[in-house]
Amino acid sequence: MKGLTSIELAILLAIIIVIAVAVGWYMYTTFLSSTTGAAKVEIVSAQYSISAKNLTLQVINPGPVNNVGVASITLAGQQCSVGSSLTIPMQSSPVTITVSCGSIPAAVGSTLQGTLTLTSGASYPFVATVVS
Repeated sequence: MKGLTSIELAILLAIIIVIAVAVGWYMYTTFLSSTTGAAKVEIVSAQYSISAKNLTLQVINPGPVNNVGVASITLAGQQCSVGSSLTIPMQSSPVTITVSCGSIPAAVGSTLQGTLTLTSGASYPFVATVVS
């Protein structure tokens, strides 16, 4: 009996590569399915009232986290007052969040840049319309 020819070695190598790819794919999908989803929010609308000095956000939490905690909200570089337990429940309809932002100089009809930061550390920028 002679040694393996080059075609036999190529077939053996191909089989080993197929098995290695299959095992790698199995490990990847197993790890991927065991990780939990990150909190997500969608900011539908944002309005800053000059007279009331507050910011009103319409926010949706589509999941997969049941209650998403809000760590901070900034508007035009100014920190808004957020309660210690402000959460957004998971639902398909928007939730209204109203926070006090103090006096921010802006003209009615203009827009202000803001950021909603979750307790997980994720930040979501938004643009607020200034109303009277």
